[in-house]
Amino acid sequence: MQRPIEIKPMAEATATAVVEKQLVKPLTEKEARRSRFSRSYIPPLARRVRVLDGERSTDGRGAEFAAFAVDERSGLFLRHAADDSSRWRKDAIVGCVYPARDEIFIKRGDKFFDAGLLLGKRTAAADDTVCRPAPTRIDSGLPTLASTSRRGGTGGAER
Repeated sequence: MQRPIEIKPMAEATATAVVEKQLVKPLTEKEARRSRFSRSYIPPLARRVRVLDGERSTDGRGAEFAAFAVDERSGLFLRHAADDSSRWRKDAIVGCVYPARDEIFIKRGDKFFDAGLLLGKRTAAADDTVCRPAPTRIDSGLPTLASTSRRGGTGGAER
């Protein structure tokens, strides 16, 4: 039985490739270097990247980003079919990726940090514009002071 071919939009494929290259692969390499007798957690045997938004969003600085999640699978679950979604631990890592700049941020609580945090690097929390969509401006339709003063007359100063 052949596996169906998944066709991803270009934006999603680019975001997935950046997360794989900049986060998943280095994280797997880091975990492979640990001792078998280490007391640290047992790393997952498989990870997959999901892009959560079909379209990219724009942050407060005007840069485009896409939200992503990394799912993990470990232990006996690996023997089951790879496409069995109930065997994956969903949203083990959540964050956003800026594909144009090859930057990845992960979410911890309400803040976003550089993905290097998972690789053992010290990073400070990113500013509040990172990974947050820019507020949309809605035209209220109300007249402004400039538009009311151009209507003619002296603005009510006539007697």
